[in-house]
Amino acid sequence: MLMIFQNIYRRYARPICFGLVGLSGAVVNTGVLWGLVWGLGLPVLPASALATEAAILSNFLLNDRWPFRTAAHPGGLVQRLLRFNGVALGGMAITTAVLVALTALGHLPLLFANLLAVGAAMAWNYVVNSRWTWGQRTGDSAQPALSDDLSSVVGRQSLALSGVEGSVAEEVLI
Repeated sequence: MLMIFQNIYRRYARPICFGLVGLSGAVVNTGVLWGLVWGLGLPVLPASALATEAAILSNFLLNDRWPFRTAAHPGGLVQRLLRFNGVALGGMAITTAVLVALTALGHLPLLFANLLAVGAAMAWNYVVNSRWTWGQRTGDSAQPALSDDLSSVVGRQSLALSGVEGSVAEEVLI
């Protein structure tokens, strides 16, 4: 039974950590959104975009140093940041559209609608960032457990990367 839980943990450690980082991003997003709307009096739409960008930057730094610290890290830090931010633009569009729809059409409270909107973009962000920003398949058994040593991880990641073919769009469809 313990072995089953260990296998589940090894397979899902990275997505779980990514989700925890996402939760911290939701806190950043919510705090910045609240401060911009009620503190500075900005309209919801630009405040949402700015709050989302603050969360994107926070999430990138945390993801690069925690769940993806042992990933192959294609390109330099700036290249990964630009990729992450590019992927997050899709997530930001999802977040903003859902937020506006839930507040304007659904008449939900701002902060609750914001949490739902951020959640709607999380799956997109994980799949595309895992495959493009950090260059590995999300379901790959070569995903490291948090306790793996760096040398074995690098070797497995190199093997995993050698099997990645096609565009990001094709990878998402796999």
